[in-house]
Amino acid sequence: MKLPIFLRTRRWDDEIARLDPERDYEAIIFALSNHVFPFEILLAMEIAQLRTFTIPTISKLLHATGQYEREGPKRLDDTKGILSEIHRPGLESRASREMVEHLNRIHGLYRISNDDFLYTLSTFVFDPILFIDKWGHRSMTEKEKDAFYFLYRRLGELMHIRDIPQSRAAFFAWRQDYERRAQRYTSENEAVARGLLIAVQGLLPPALVPILEPAVVFLTADTGFRDALGLREPDPGLARSLRVFFAVYRRAARHVSLYEERKFEDSDIYRNYPTYPEGYDRLRLGPTKVLEILAKRGAERAVAGE
Repeated sequence: MKLPIFLRTRRWDDEIARLDPERDYEAIIFALSNHVFPFEILLAMEIAQLRTFTIPTISKLLHATGQYEREGPKRLDDTKGILSEIHRPGLESRASREMVEHLNRIHGLYRISNDDFLYTLSTFVFDPILFIDKWGHRSMTEKEKDAFYFLYRRLGELMHIRDIPQSRAAFFAWRQDYERRAQRYTSENEAVARGLLIAVQGLLPPALVPILEPAVVFLTADTGFRDALGLREPDPGLARSLRVFFAVYRRAARHVSLYEERKFEDSDIYRNYPTYPEGYDRLRLGPTKVLEILAKRGAERAVAGE
């Protein structure tokens, strides 16, 4: 008898168990993000963006551009689109390399330290791990955690990020040390974080808008993160409600999955790009002013015959 399509099985766990995280990291992350932990990874990646703003040198640059405060929804869509266009075809594909180079050209217009690149990379490795270990229907295995490290280490190499620690443990130790040295509150941190939160609120049902900020603080349970962004704690009643909700969610998710068969990346939730209702031009993703500068430089090189 065919099982209901919403019933969680061990299919994806068993498939991951057969894979090698150093060689098959893309297949492992595909299974995790599309079938095993789709909502958790989506939430964790949004929190990862917020975490980068706890570093004043990162938020100062973003605040100066005004991208999150003035164009928050576009910045969210551009980030999701660029990452999708990098990961979907596979990092070693021509299409992915083209998008990585597009991202490198965008970053090349700014003075960004290697440490800030490294820290941003670390959020994509560790925020999903930390979130799922706390809120997932099961903890991640060491193999799954290693797959996140190997995937983003390879992306970091393609982005020409230097001195990437050569093990997951070493990278996490580096991240913790960098937070001790660099993480602190500034008004720029808070302004950029609130720009992103306002953009996310625009995607939510009205009833959920007031609880977004306290829910983020509750889910991270990280006072350094909270204080560096100037965010408020949830009141005790809301905290209790959130704790009950996620406890129920975790228990239900052990047995039920909306994406056991279909891919989360094909869902309306994931494919929602409000800035681009008719679809996007993959090489036009990014800040408008930056793309104008890059286009002008490209035209000048063409005229010069380079």
